[in-house]
Amino acid sequence: MRIAFDVGGVLSKYPAQFRDLIERLSDRGRAAGIFIISDMRPKEKIVELMRLNNIPVWEQNVYCADFDKHGEGCKAELLDELKIDLFFDDHISYCAAQFTGAYPTIRCLVWPDASMPYTADEWITPPEWPKFGRVSYRRGL
Repeated sequence: MRIAFDVGGVLSKYPAQFRDLIERLSDRGRAAGIFIISDMRPKEKIVELMRLNNIPVWEQNVYCADFDKHGEGCKAELLDELKIDLFFDDHISYCAAQFTGAYPTIRCLVWPDASMPYTADEWITPPEWPKFGRVSYRRGL
């Protein structure tokens, strides 16, 4: 089975839970069946985030979806090409996009929770990066 995870809003929002899942599924990340698919660029940035946050994944299984070329179908293209069986993303159109004849990936929407920040407090980014997504919604505050 090939399983892929998005970074922003999935791994960044629930790092402990998804790290545990990836470790359990992949014998500490060494299995070839775990992938990271993000529209973030460049690939080295994603690999660095995985390393900083102890998300065990093979570097060769990290992919950048080409939004400029495929728009909201960018991840669907990779899911089909890589024959991904199960995919976790927080962007509804990345989960909904399915093309006739495409590989039948099961797409799991990680439903956004506005009361939690997009990027968890424990999610580590390099010091030179802006602190993106650290604000959460608090009604009436």
